[in-house]
Order: sequence, then C-alpha cells, then structure tokens
Amino acid sequence: MNTYQASITRVHDAMLGGTDHYAADKAVRDRLVAIDPDFPLAARETRAFLSRAVRYLVGEAGLTQLLDCGLALPLVDDTHRVAHLVNPECVVVYVSVDQFALTHARRLLDDNDRAHVSEVNLSHAYRVLSDPIVTKYLDFTKPLGLLQVLSLHHVPDHDDPWLTMQRYVDALAPGSHVVLIHFLDPGEGHELADTMAKVSEVYRAGVGTGWPRSAERIRDLLPGLDLLEPGLVPVGDWRPDAPRTGPLGAMQRLVMGAVARKP
Repeated sequence: MNTYQASITRVHDAMLGGTDHYAADKAVRDRLVAIDPDFPLAARETRAFLSRAVRYLVGEAGLTQLLDCGLALPLVDDTHRVAHLVNPECVVVYVSVDQFALTHARRLLDDNDRAHVSEVNLSHAYRVLSDPIVTKYLDFTKPLGLLQVLSLHHVPDHDDPWLTMQRYVDALAPGSHVVLIHFLDPGEGHELADTMAKVSEVYRAGVGTGWPRSAERIRDLLPGLDLLEPGLVPVGDWRPDAPRTGPLGAMQRLVMGAVARKP
C-alpha cells in the first residue's frame, strides 16, 4: 500500500474530517478546499444523501439486500449501519479494489454476518456479478439496491461506464433500485465551469482519476430506469430532512444525486 500516493477514499476521509489518511491525501484535500472553501460541506451532503437513500431503499422500498460499489472508510453512517437501523436482517455487500479501505472493512466486518466485502473492480460488471462473495450473499432474482456513490466519475470514458451500468441494470430484478452520485460538468460558459475544471485537474493530478459529466450523460448511466422524484439534483436537494438555510457553495451545486427504479 502506497501511502505517498493519495487515494480517492482517503481524500474523501480527509475532506470529512476523519483520521484515516496521510499527508498526500491532505495535500489533495487542501488544494480542493482552496478552489471551493465549502467543499467539506458538499462532502458531508453526499453522506447525508447516502443515508437518506439507504433509508428509503430499506424502508419504503422494502429492499433486503444492497450491493455497494463505493466502499468508503469507516464512518458512523456507512451503508450497512444505516440499513441495519431500519432492518437488521438486510444484507449488504461492498466491493472495492482500494486496499486501505478493504483492510479496514474486513477488520470491522469480520464478525458481521449481514455485511461483507469483496475485492473486485466495480468497473468490470461481469466480474462483480460473478464474484463468489457477491453471488453467495445476494440473490439477483430478487430486487436489490445497487449503490454507485462517488464511483463512476472515477471511471474514464474509454472504460465505458455506460456499458458497465447497462450490464448491472440488465442483471437486476424488476423492483430493484440504483443510487447514483456523480460530479457534474456544467458545460462551457457556465459560471461554475472553471471551478469543476480545476477540481477535475486536482483529482487527476492527485489520485489519477476524475471525469465529471453533463447531466444528460449522467442520466445515461441509469438506462431504462425510472427516476424517483425529484430526479437528478444536487445531493442536498434529494428529499432533504430539513429545508436549506443558506445559499449553495460551488461543489454543493456540482455533486449530483439520483435514485432510480427498475420497472
């Protein structure tokens, strides 16, 4: 494990004020915060969105199994923790290739028979869908929740995340749901275009990945699915627990979230 090279999960941990990161990760975080001082608030809103979405999936939608392709470092609101507050019997499987996150997750989930982790690359859907741990604990003949949280904008166009998502969606049973968070490219001439260009540059220089996309191309990552209201929106605007009390920072407007259902 190279602690001199920043990683996506550790940069996110640093942005959230966690402790599981190194100097290289803090350096990337500091460059991002220099672009938008409200970046940590946007990061917190992604976690709050994840919690609301999981509560919806396990509560209102009644799902009892979740496949999370965005394994993060341990926080109080991890997917399985939120899910188990609603239904302790819900099964959660995380997939990742981030060795740091995998090590932490394996240690924490060692004695948890309702949460599991597997080392497999989310951008290779066929590998995830045939992975022994995934297939052991999840039943794809029944509805499940697929979570792609802050994951697909780290998959380059040449790896075709749209085809990847089509393969995932094809494997899901009717009634399944997909949760998505993705960085938005607001388009040339937009007042925030320069902000996102700088953020992307920092990510690609620091961790080697980071490709924001237009709203249309983000929606294309949910092929054949019905978007739940209010659609693809800034994460803080997806069914918030309370109304906003102030104006949005730049990244709060550029981190988009959606939940969609397979009919």
